[in-house]
Amino acid sequence: MIMDAAVDQRSDPRTARSAEFGRPAMVGVLGTTLVQILHGEIRNVCESGTQVRLDQPLPLSTLVRIEYDDNLLLGEVIACQPAETGWLVECRIEHGLFHLTLLSDVMAAQDS
Repeated sequence: MIMDAAVDQRSDPRTARSAEFGRPAMVGVLGTTLVQILHGEIRNVCESGTQVRLDQPLPLSTLVRIEYDDNLLLGEVIACQPAETGWLVECRIEHGLFHLTLLSDVMAAQDS
């Protein structure tokens, strides 16, 4: 059974920033031979983590790739708890790439 992490592992407070809250997200489970893509929504974001609402739970320590808007986050599930409409999955973010279209445009301009 998936449970909350015993201790709050956040190093900084999470806030529901209006720019991210409720944004559609695609969550890919990493490290498996079968690619599993889940659709959900961003619930909150901070510098080191995020919370995503999904229709199914994910086990603790699962490695995930979270894509939303023009951003890509790589992290690990640190908590998962049932919610009224699915599951709230909290992830510690290890790496993030933001504004990918702009990054791509800059890199293409350098190659010219």
